[in-house]
Amino acid sequence: MKLSALLASRPTILRQAALAHIAAAWLTLHHASSRIAAAGLHGTVRLTQGDPDADEAPWAALTSEEIRGSVLEEHFTEDDLIELADAIGYATDSDRIDAVFPIEALGDIYETPLLRTLKKSGVTLDLDRLPKDIPLG
Repeated sequence: MKLSALLASRPTILRQAALAHIAAAWLTLHHASSRIAAAGLHGTVRLTQGDPDADEAPWAALTSEEIRGSVLEEHFTEDDLIELADAIGYATDSDRIDAVFPIEALGDIYETPLLRTLKKSGVTLDLDRLPKDIPLG
């Protein structure tokens, strides 16, 4: 490959990479929203994303005064929370997440704007063609 061709393709590659990140964040939020709806979860939650360099709570946490912790733990693993916090961080362009929202509105708040961006960019949702083990991170 010639250097000039590589440099000429840079804007396209960067655009596709940005869309791929949006798509991964959307898919994470879409899966979480679907699971929330299927479980019938309702209530205000707080999602925080810890600082991996800090001594206290370097992981993501989902808490609620309305939903028992055991119920949240039943539906979300630690890995789920990390992916969810990363997706919300991408959706809000934030490095540190401390979000309070009605859990049943997760999709409306964070997923829908990403979907709008994907559709505006000409992305077609072919969810039926996604491999089951697609890496999101």
